[in-house]
Amino acid sequence: MQAMHVLVLAALILAACGQSEPPAKGEAGPPGPAGPPGAASDAQGPNIKLVARPCDQLSCGASCEENDQIINAYALNPGGVIAFVDERNVTFRPNKRPAVLVLVCIGR
Repeated sequence: MQAMHVLVLAALILAACGQSEPPAKGEAGPPGPAGPPGAASDAQGPNIKLVARPCDQLSCGASCEENDQIINAYALNPGGVIAFVDERNVTFRPNKRPAVLVLVCIGR
């Protein structure tokens, strides 16, 4: 047991050796050339929505809106099976009821 303590102490001492302070920073060089212009984008960004559906049956379903698609789906009150039907629809079979199915949808 004492040999183990010596090995641990030796490892800690060796780990501390060789550590030095980083070198001091020098002066900044001249600025580089300007990059290409960025792509035009919608100022509002993508439209992300959460859809929460309570589920107190053996099987439940949820959908994103017509022009949306699912980013993620998860269940609150964990446990169960989530099956993706297509890019807009899921079914959910909870292990325990009641549960809540949550979809994260993004506009296309």
